[in-house]
Amino acid sequence: MVSSSHGAMDCLLGKLGDLLTDKYKLLKEAKREVRSLQSELGNMYAFLKDMSGTQNPNEQAKCWMNEVRELSYDIDDSVDEFMLRVEHQESSSSKPQEGFKGFIDRCLSLLTTIRARHQITKEFRGLKRLAEEVSERRKRYKVDDASSKQQHDDTTIDPRMLALYTETARLVGIEGPRDELIQLMMGKDDQLKVISIMGFGGLGKTTLANEIFRKLEGQYQCRSFVPVSQKPNKWKVLRKLLSQIGYAAPHNTNMEVWDVDELISTLHKFLTDKRYFIVIDDIWDAKPWDTIKPVSYTHLDATAWSIIRCALPQNKNGSRVIATTRIEAVATACCSNDYEYVYKMKALGTEDSRRLFLKRIFGSEDTCPSYLEEVSTAILKRCGGLPLAIITLSSHLATQPNKLNKEPWEHTLNSLGSSLELNPTLEGMRQILSLSYTNLPHCLKTCVLYLGMYPEDHIISKNDLIRQWVAEGFISKAPGQDPEDIAVGYFNEIVNRSIIQPAHTDSSNDILSCRVHDMMLDLIIHKCREENFVTASDDIQDISGMLNKVRRLSLHLNGVIDGKSLGTIQLSHVRALTRFGTSTYIPPLVEFKHLRVLNLEFSGGSPQRMAMDLTGMCSLFQLRYLKIVSSDKTELPSKISGLQQLQTLEIEAHKVQIPADVVHLRRLLHLIVNGGTSYPRGIDSLKSIRTLRFCQLRMSSTDTIIEIGALTNLRDLQLQFNHIRQSESGDEEARQSTAALRSSLEKLRDLRYLRIMHDGCLDELSSLSTTPFLLRRFVTSWGWHSRLPKWIGELHSLHHLELSVKEMLGDDIRILAQLPSLTSLSVKIQANPKESMVIRRTGFSVLKHFEIRCSRVSYLTFEEGAMPRLQMLEIYFNASGWDRHGAAPAGIEHLSGLKEISVRIGGRGAKESNRRDAQSELTNAVDLHPGCPTADIMCLDDMWTNFDDNVMEEVQEAVGVSP
Repeated sequence: MVSSSHGAMDCLLGKLGDLLTDKYKLLKEAKREVRSLQSELGNMYAFLKDMSGTQNPNEQAKCWMNEVRELSYDIDDSVDEFMLRVEHQESSSSKPQEGFKGFIDRCLSLLTTIRARHQITKEFRGLKRLAEEVSERRKRYKVDDASSKQQHDDTTIDPRMLALYTETARLVGIEGPRDELIQLMMGKDDQLKVISIMGFGGLGKTTLANEIFRKLEGQYQCRSFVPVSQKPNKWKVLRKLLSQIGYAAPHNTNMEVWDVDELISTLHKFLTDKRYFIVIDDIWDAKPWDTIKPVSYTHLDATAWSIIRCALPQNKNGSRVIATTRIEAVATACCSNDYEYVYKMKALGTEDSRRLFLKRIFGSEDTCPSYLEEVSTAILKRCGGLPLAIITLSSHLATQPNKLNKEPWEHTLNSLGSSLELNPTLEGMRQILSLSYTNLPHCLKTCVLYLGMYPEDHIISKNDLIRQWVAEGFISKAPGQDPEDIAVGYFNEIVNRSIIQPAHTDSSNDILSCRVHDMMLDLIIHKCREENFVTASDDIQDISGMLNKVRRLSLHLNGVIDGKSLGTIQLSHVRALTRFGTSTYIPPLVEFKHLRVLNLEFSGGSPQRMAMDLTGMCSLFQLRYLKIVSSDKTELPSKISGLQQLQTLEIEAHKVQIPADVVHLRRLLHLIVNGGTSYPRGIDSLKSIRTLRFCQLRMSSTDTIIEIGALTNLRDLQLQFNHIRQSESGDEEARQSTAALRSSLEKLRDLRYLRIMHDGCLDELSSLSTTPFLLRRFVTSWGWHSRLPKWIGELHSLHHLELSVKEMLGDDIRILAQLPSLTSLSVKIQANPKESMVIRRTGFSVLKHFEIRCSRVSYLTFEEGAMPRLQMLEIYFNASGWDRHGAAPAGIEHLSGLKEISVRIGGRGAKESNRRDAQSELTNAVDLHPGCPTADIMCLDDMWTNFDDNVMEEVQEAVGVSP
């Protein structure tokens, strides 16, 4: 495993162990050098792990740790080169020729091999010498002694405590959240109620909890506000609780010597008949209440929350507890998994941010000189609604003697782009933000620092992140577990800890992409610089003279770039390269000898559609991840079979031809091509592949479609077929292609996501002999089924379904209603309904999103209690013929959980009165809903739903056109 703290040391030691096996046929002397090197590095690694666990290592220790990390990367690169040489020798000698020529070749190979083995012995001797020199420096400068004397100052004031003493008059935007939480607390239930406030560091959780604490003063007999923090002193926390609630110890009693059990017992007994209100601030670890056992809590594994919780009696006096935390799992555990009592903090809006900022500086939210408007807006954008950042920066500006001058404002803005390195005033903000990072295990710290590869405000795909983490070797190996599944767990835990924020989710609340708050990104970039983990820049000149070796390079380039600008940087040590922006410049790829990740994203297109130069890509023998996003023409090298480590190949471009030898990449897991002009034959040889997404597949390529059936590890399959020609031969091609597709789908039992873009009848897929039981998403675009395929009713894991049918009858609705996991449903019905479509009160138990497109929504009825969890309803229909058979769906008011409704009325070919009446009736129907959902009802003149011939006759009749 590669990590930010330990470099490549962990995986390097594993590789050195592999070199000692018979596969590499090392000479005895070489093996002796490898064992010695392995032993030296093992000792260094053990000390490095101890050092990296230190909260604040001194500068001498930091210097040595950096040196060891860099050494591990360099040796790892050398070992990789040697292993590649061995693999090449094995592959070149795998087919020996016969006869005299074969004899000569074998003799020459033997001589070359002996010479190479002696050279390898020399190389390992040199690597061992490097390791010994680093180890000697550790002894010479007595790094061990210096680190053992490192003292931690416990007297530092926690900056979060300032929130407890903030004047109420200076708070902005807190009234709404405060009143909402007080209302939640003041329920009629007199049982003990625990409410969690959860959110990103610096959002104001402590401030909000303290404001509620003040507001409710006098309503409780006992009150206490106790900070816990990451490494709490449990005795101290309990004694503070006792002191604040008014407990007085008996005369001559020394509470300092009480153990945890005695403190808990005293607290519990004292509060049993009291109405109390307690705030437990900043909890980092918790277990659900029902898992806590009333045993001795002096054990080290007991969390601070579990100890405090056991001290709080569950009386019926209306007692309340508020817990604040950054971690979602902790928030739900404190509330005994009752999500109703978890309050998620939100960032301040633009107006509240501005009010708070100006009020702190000028004493009034309406006072700001016009010449400072632009720079103040830029500063607030960087703050991103984070109260901590706004208060810190505004307080800093307010104390400047020349605060009305523009210069200190611009200096503050520019300093924010340098990882908050402004002055000691901002150190408290960094400390608060750092808490979320320093509490992480090493594996998660590495994944968090990798976010520094992405520019500010970038929406980051979850799939991209986890595949890049795996490609870089950041994911720990576990027997029987897939690295990508482990990486998904890492991603979810980082979200859970509020370090990254979800940007897009699907109907099942699975996170598809995320973003990083600007302030957290600044902290990440600062940490990356400290550990030489990521080098990011939007100006190549800034990094051209760097002395350190660049390990990961992120370029954000716009405009014209000089191709020689990177000439002074050693690129051979770079393991990951990402570049973003409008510039077409790409550093010379042939120089990136040890590149694992290559991510090229070009925003905007060139009018000349310039082809990018990717010729050096074939020399990247370690490349595991390749993604290219461009609206210009993309030409891959004609042969890429040398990229034998490649796991992900993703291309999104104007036009791209995939090299035919892609089928020889045996380790390829994900092949995603959007804009492809050809489909490679022989795809069935990619036995490991899990994701196959390809556009523009020819209808006539039935042999290629059949090959897909051999890819039994496929989880994600998306195919887009070329448009069908409207002819008998075209219809026959379409039938053959869907028959071939059905044959392949029957063999793919591990499918989770299936999307078919096929302009024609899909009835061939309605009778699968084998059901893909693990399917979670099924989408058909353009094509249609005559009726709902019966096998869909067997998909108990299905949570997202989009399809088009000629007709939808009662049996079809009943099948869909019984799908236990279905959260999102989109149905397009082409023919006029033959019977009413009634959504019963039973079924659709977890559906959140329902979209329906049909000619006559008057046939749709929702019974009372139908779709109890539905939040979003979308309806599409035509207004044509509304005066004869039009009416709004019945029972919309029965959808109790409805929050949003969107209606799009096709006005093309409809009378003006029909369009007006349809919009009016739908508005009236929505107005009947007691929950007042948000409504967006529009009539679009140029839209109609794609109905069958019978419906089109009515449209043509309405506009006076003969069918």
